[in-house]
Amino acid sequence: MRLLFVAALAVSAVALPAAAQTMTKPEFSVSGGYARYVDGSEEWDGHSATGRASVRLHRYFGVDAEAAVGLGSSDVGGADVKMNYNVAGYAVAFLPLSENADIFVRLGYGSTEFEVDFGGGLVGTDSYSGVTAGLGGQYFFDANNGIRMDVTRHEYEELDGGLDSVAFTYVRRF
Repeated sequence: MRLLFVAALAVSAVALPAAAQTMTKPEFSVSGGYARYVDGSEEWDGHSATGRASVRLHRYFGVDAEAAVGLGSSDVGGADVKMNYNVAGYAVAFLPLSENADIFVRLGYGSTEFEVDFGGGLVGTDSYSGVTAGLGGQYFFDANNGIRMDVTRHEYEELDGGLDSVAFTYVRRF
């Protein structure tokens, strides 16, 4: 039994430094692309330009900061509804599939602002904040360039039903 314990300790002493060397410093990346937001009503459909700044602190953990700017508007009950912006911050957990591919889950907090144009010069804005959670994957073609896709749920208590988004972005890793 002692021999087994000593052998396990020796293997750990060799394996742990090797595992720690898989990522010697944080990896920074930026990404940009397109995201589609829906609220489940089938009336409003939001399109946006999306950007992210990410830091991978560990092989399995990182953080994201995200911002999106709405593109266009939808006619909902005679009013023009447009998403002005969405901002969010996330803690991200990665599961590496290979040297170039990961899947991930993320949990954070976000805020979205909408603008409603009722016509005749009547314009109003309203913003909603709450918990956001998502999952996705990314693949790198080489050491610096890749693509990312994620699906995110924006759970806003004030906005009945919340929002869902799907994003496709180009990623540049530094």
